[in-house]
Amino acid sequence: MGISHSFHKLEKLSHKATIDAIFQKKGESIFKPPILFVYLKTELRTPFSCQIMISVGKRKFKRATDRNHIKRQISESYRLQKHRIYDAIAGKNQYALGILYLANKHVSSEEIDKRLTLAIDEFIKRIK
Repeated sequence: MGISHSFHKLEKLSHKATIDAIFQKKGESIFKPPILFVYLKTELRTPFSCQIMISVGKRKFKRATDRNHIKRQISESYRLQKHRIYDAIAGKNQYALGILYLANKHVSSEEIDKRLTLAIDEFIKRIK
């Protein structure tokens, strides 16, 4: 039996206080253009080791369809790579993660995948 690559609803970060804590200088960040990966070690209300939020700026992409397309690309890339994060955390801690897309134009799924891989590698190095 292989690794489950599902992305459960409980893995999505939706608690406003936690999201605010990530961005108000309590969280640490990793910048691999066009991806900004922000994380915070915290206590979550879920059985999962991490929860994630994905954001694409409304100022840079006016159309919701464009923002949603980029969010789907990032979500898919994360879904396929999250097992590496779970293996590194190994149930010891819980993290709130934020992935922000900061470019002004679309990039390919392969480029997003490559940059997110670099950000996840850096994250794993930092938490060990």
